[in-house]
Amino acid sequence: MGNRLSKIVTKTGDNGTTGLASGKRVSKADDIIDAIGSIDELNSAIGLVRSACNNKDLDAEFIALQHKLFNCGGDLCLQGSILISQQAIDTIEHSLQQYNDKLMPLKNFILPAGSELTARIHMARSICRRAERVLVKAACCHEFNPLLIIFINRLSDWLFVLARVTDETTEELWQH
Repeated sequence: MGNRLSKIVTKTGDNGTTGLASGKRVSKADDIIDAIGSIDELNSAIGLVRSACNNKDLDAEFIALQHKLFNCGGDLCLQGSILISQQAIDTIEHSLQQYNDKLMPLKNFILPAGSELTARIHMARSICRRAERVLVKAACCHEFNPLLIIFINRLSDWLFVLARVTDETTEELWQH
């Protein structure tokens, strides 16, 4: 890979367009750019989670996840790119199952709260759910790796379960 970021200020986006990896320019209001931005926001939220994580094994999972989220962005900005594979989905499902096996079944919704780490994971989860909605919308007009939507859906489940696992307080159940 060459010097991809050799010049940050290019002024080429001053007209409201941005370039995809193919070289094609699209409006910054395009659904595909919204999807790329949502994945970037999710990746940043995971970085914020990591800043509160003191568990080295869990942090290693977050680092691997951040790399996969960059791959999601690659799959979105270059038509035909397949950087997220079924193996990535299988990996997150396996981790999800291991964490889920440690938990008691839920009998009600829980409030997104808890320790600082847990609250940050809940925030990342809600950003992940929004990213999934944006991906579904973008898929109506753009072709990209169909495994992305599945991966992001599993990731939101993983983040929910992880929030439950990391909570150092008693889960607060929704009072309806």
